[in-house]
Amino acid sequence: MTYRKVDTCIWKDPWFENLGNDAKLAFFYFWTNDYCNPAGIYEISNKRIAFDLGYGIDSVRDELKKKLEWFSDRSTVWVKNFFRHQCQNSKFAIGAINSINQDQFKLKLFIDYNHKMLKKLKIDLNGYGIDTI
Repeated sequence: MTYRKVDTCIWKDPWFENLGNDAKLAFFYFWTNDYCNPAGIYEISNKRIAFDLGYGIDSVRDELKKKLEWFSDRSTVWVKNFFRHQCQNSKFAIGAINSINQDQFKLKLFIDYNHKMLKKLKIDLNGYGIDTI
């Protein structure tokens, strides 16, 4: 079983306050489901999402687009700030990179978005075929 941190201040966040109930549930689902890896970028089908939630991502996509991106052609979801909220140390960061390093699309998204944090953690990206830092 994987444990995930959720900042209790989320309930005071104006973005979260303005979400409908289905979008709030979906946000926590994408944050906590078993498919979610340390990078927060993972493959999951529309069918799986609809089965688990009882509705598809299309019904909440617009509400979540600031914090979550859906790539339907790849059946891939990206929870944008997942890594920033979960990462405690360089070991976690390396695990996040390793969880997506076979997919250059995911790896580039992750590194481009998190480059400042990775630099702060002194993560060497030379072996990953991406040089954005």
